[in-house]
Amino acid sequence: MINKTITTEKNQEIIKALNWRYAVKIFDKNKKVSDEDLYTILESARLSPSSSGIEMWKFIVVDNPEVRTKLREVGDNQPKITDASHLIVLTYRTDTEKSLVKERLERTAKIQNQSIETLGGLKAILEGGVAKHIKQEDLEYWVKAQAYIPLGMMIETSALLGVDAGPMEGFEPGKVDKILGLKEKNLKSVTMLALGYRGEDPASTRPKVRREFDEVIEFIK
Repeated sequence: MINKTITTEKNQEIIKALNWRYAVKIFDKNKKVSDEDLYTILESARLSPSSSGIEMWKFIVVDNPEVRTKLREVGDNQPKITDASHLIVLTYRTDTEKSLVKERLERTAKIQNQSIETLGGLKAILEGGVAKHIKQEDLEYWVKAQAYIPLGMMIETSALLGVDAGPMEGFEPGKVDKILGLKEKNLKSVTMLALGYRGEDPASTRPKVRREFDEVIEFIK
């Protein structure tokens, strides 16, 4: 057990924001997220951790109203797709086997001012990890699962900024990919995130339903 008393202002603000947050379905069409807040939310996605640092994702911000209308048509007609201030489509890379390992090595060498030849250990780890998933025939599943890490980061960052978020999976990925031309970019859609400010949504006043702390947290000493 731990002492669950929160006394610091920063910790209190975090818990308050996370209690305030919920998956918004009805957005106010007239309220827009500022560029600064949007940038911060997107930066939290870019800075997300990924397996071996491969960053097997890309985030598509869809501003075009006509495109968003088309996405709504293949997204269970969810109003938040068109009504929210911003719509982000989270995608994962389909070219992991070759180019992402190469990109990771080149990026590391450049940023850390090293030669690729000195990164033999990292290269072995990267290639070994990819090879393992190819052998287990779960490479796409592994890559796809990574996209949920930045999704969580953006949801939390949004809450801390007082921006509402509505994550969603209720859409037809193949049709979304076609609308956005993702196949040609070696990408596939996995989930979407609407950002904005809650409208007249009855769900906003309902108490948050969560299991108690001791039901979901176990300490092994």
